[in-house]
Amino acid sequence: MKPSTSILSIAAIVLAGTIASSSAQNATTDPVGFVTTNITASSDGVNFATTFVSPALFQTSSVNGTLTGNLTSVTSSTVTASSAGWVASELSTAQAYVMLKSGNATGVLLRVSANTADTLTVDALGADLLSLGVAAGDAFQLIEGDTVLTMFGTPSNGVVGGNATLYSSSKTDRVVIRDVSGNLRTLYYNTDSNKWMRPGSASDQGSIPISPYAGVYYSRIATTPLSIVTTGSVPTQSIKLLVPATGSAFFARVFPTEGTLSGLGFQNLSGWTNTSQSGITTSNVDRVVTVDVSGTIRSFYYTGIQWRRAGSSSDQSSTTIPVSGAVYTVRQSSGTTQPLAVTIPYSL
Repeated sequence: MKPSTSILSIAAIVLAGTIASSSAQNATTDPVGFVTTNITASSDGVNFATTFVSPALFQTSSVNGTLTGNLTSVTSSTVTASSAGWVASELSTAQAYVMLKSGNATGVLLRVSANTADTLTVDALGADLLSLGVAAGDAFQLIEGDTVLTMFGTPSNGVVGGNATLYSSSKTDRVVIRDVSGNLRTLYYNTDSNKWMRPGSASDQGSIPISPYAGVYYSRIATTPLSIVTTGSVPTQSIKLLVPATGSAFFARVFPTEGTLSGLGFQNLSGWTNTSQSGITTSNVDRVVTVDVSGTIRSFYYTGIQWRRAGSSSDQSSTTIPVSGAVYTVRQSSGTTQPLAVTIPYSL
């Protein structure tokens, strides 16, 4: 089944706050609300049900120092805000992200991997910040992301956990996530150790960050859905996803509204392959993977005119991407990470 999602109406959320100004000096509280997402239940307790899910809303950072402002200098991998007053290393451990609010890189989100009192080292998935258009004078805002633990919780929240033997017997829920090194990781909640773990490892994986722009693959073995309530602020501007030129990646729907496959815009990326190009066939074309209303994983490719599902000749461009949903991209191209502009689908 398609994940069931309820959300406060955009109009109601707007009443809860004032839209943030593009000027950092005049920034005010973003509209806030909540989203409840039901992760699909297994039909029989034997076979997993699959849901692609994402955080859906932004969370305000609670770190010390400046939360909004303007960049004073930029290098290929760092941004500086003079007199920011940050505590060294606090932002990287607090799952902080830098949201660009003005300039050519407006809408780009960068994970903070290290910080000093005024300088942030950020992860742009291999891209050069200067090439992305990040520049001195750009306005920014710090937000925080979820972790595996904060997003999904523990067995007390409904997660089906167990020991290593139960995991191996497919008796526990599973989460597949891309970690900060770009590796896909399968996790489960180990009830012997009371923590999220990776099979074969004793280390705690609950602190793996989940970017507000990222998706997660959840496999549910219980015959009841798992409800996740996300609170936070509504995106108030268009965004830019950083899409690797090769390999696979999970991406969130981001906005708290339904979208469509064509509306995501991956086909507009320079270098995104389609089957109208010489030498490109259905076996080596770039793809977008979703979960349909029956819980079945579907793979789509672009023909140069429309999106099609593998094994079908019908137009699938209007395929729905649900609120708090996500997609998985598989690219066989080459080159560098590129920003994909996604227009905000509502007015505030």
